[in-house]
Amino acid sequence: MTSIVYSVLLVVSFIFLVLKKKEAESYFPLKIIGYFILGSFAFNFNQVPLPLGFILYLIFFRPSLNIDIKRLASIFGVLSFILVHWILPFANQEWQSRPLFIEHKLGSVYTMNFQDEYERMKQ
Repeated sequence: MTSIVYSVLLVVSFIFLVLKKKEAESYFPLKIIGYFILGSFAFNFNQVPLPLGFILYLIFFRPSLNIDIKRLASIFGVLSFILVHWILPFANQEWQSRPLFIEHKLGSVYTMNFQDEYERMKQ
């Protein structure tokens, strides 16, 4: 599930940022993907994921062309990092541990219609 969310975020932000390009630059789409992946790069320290890629971007990277778009790509990357590593696991755990109630009217097993029971369980 998290890989699907990450892939969708990557594709949508890539298309959005490429269409927003202001200055001509060689290999611009590849650079945008690189900045997104850099922003979402994680380092696990004692089972706690940290956004190391975004910290490295803030310290070392100083782009000269399309500065705002590259900064936005790394911010989208860190937002996807937060979504994938911190929000989705919690939501997934809450979804899987929710209580399920299946109503059943007791009857004889010999007179039960199993197809109806199966449809009721599916709903």
